[in-house]
Amino acid sequence: MATAAAGPLGLLWGWLWSERFWLPQNVSWADLEGPGDGYGYPRAQHIFSAFPVAAGIFSVRLLFERVSLCCLG
Repeated sequence: MATAAAGPLGLLWGWLWSERFWLPQNVSWADLEGPGDGYGYPRAQHIFSAFPVAAGIFSVRLLFERVSLCCLG
């Protein structure tokens, strides 16, 4: 029974990840694996560097509002 379901599912999976569907002509998935010589694509782990920066900016904002702007309120 699993082999009967694998046929249509396999066709759907093959169509979904087809290079013709997602990529322009003359580009393949192998071209996107990794750039050459000193260039790099963004990775999912790079988003984690945004969290400390956001926390730092938020902390500076709170500090500024509570210390500098308390006299205006």
